[in-house]
Amino acid sequence: MNHGAAEIGERLTKYLGAPVATCKVLASGWETTVFEFVLDSGASAAKLPVGRPLALRFYQSKDGASKGAREFQILSLLADTRCVVPRPYRFEPDADALGAPFLLMERVAGGPLLATRSFSEAFKNFSLAFFAFVRMQVELHRLDVKSHHLDRIAPAFMPEGERADAPLLNRMLRTIAARVEAGPLPQLKPALDWAVARAPGFTPGAASFLHLDYHPLNTIVKGARLTGVIDWVFADLGDRHLDAAMTAMIISSYAFERPRWLRANICGNTLRKIYSTLYVALYHSMAPLDFQRFRYCQAVAALHRLSMFGIMRSRGAELEGFRPEAAGDITPGALRLLSCYAARKTGVEIALDRPTLSAA
Repeated sequence: MNHGAAEIGERLTKYLGAPVATCKVLASGWETTVFEFVLDSGASAAKLPVGRPLALRFYQSKDGASKGAREFQILSLLADTRCVVPRPYRFEPDADALGAPFLLMERVAGGPLLATRSFSEAFKNFSLAFFAFVRMQVELHRLDVKSHHLDRIAPAFMPEGERADAPLLNRMLRTIAARVEAGPLPQLKPALDWAVARAPGFTPGAASFLHLDYHPLNTIVKGARLTGVIDWVFADLGDRHLDAAMTAMIISSYAFERPRWLRANICGNTLRKIYSTLYVALYHSMAPLDFQRFRYCQAVAALHRLSMFGIMRSRGAELEGFRPEAAGDITPGALRLLSCYAARKTGVEIALDRPTLSAA
């Protein structure tokens, strides 16, 4: 599915039976494309807000229908909590209407916490809204999962042969092991053995609802106010230390080719170090961490993401449910940065010169 905004607007008009006044691409990721559209003032029959921006999120991966339905359920349950999310209006699992399953939801005001158009804009956004970014994640972890029925949501991470009620840590380790075998990714086997051997020392406590991809590109801000948290396809129940560790790992180790100041260079590395340190300090001040558990979870988070990158590079992004071109974003610099991070957290060397971690 690779339709332009004008065509999507026409097909959406037919689907809703109501005129779409404007339609444009808002964002595009590894498995979804998001369009912003506005219904004409005469479109009240659509039972959607008219005259103001709405969002249409396509699910273009192989599991798009199930992922979209699950995200619609999550957003619906979170809509009336203190966690700020776009209000969902409708999910369509049938790809015939627009070319892929899609979700219609509120278009929250603002833009991503990480603004990449200029260094000055990025610094301003982070300075104004970083506190709100951390506080919202803490609020998510404090939600009562039973009273909000979040315990009814199917697990996101379900490796073959694992029980649905198994602790998230076990399911993540099994997922890593399956990727190491499928890759094959022998470079990660010693670090995986290290993590598996230590897992019994970190039995799960009370389960929190976790985003598991909570980072500055998935949080929308306007000034100092956080207006929405998006992209809930990896959300699951588990130890909050895993979610905080995943966020810390992403902030610490993700490099971009564009803009240049976010590459794996002295500027990008300095910014990552500053903000990862600030993130951990702020989170700990709001919700004290068990640092031994947190450091172990950082290692697991890094191995989980690194094994995904390894599969994408060696076997293709489609195996992980992403678009084929997503593998192109796993650059040598980004891979090296994450590998070094995983090696620091596990104390196990991870070689980078094997063909299994190079592009297929």
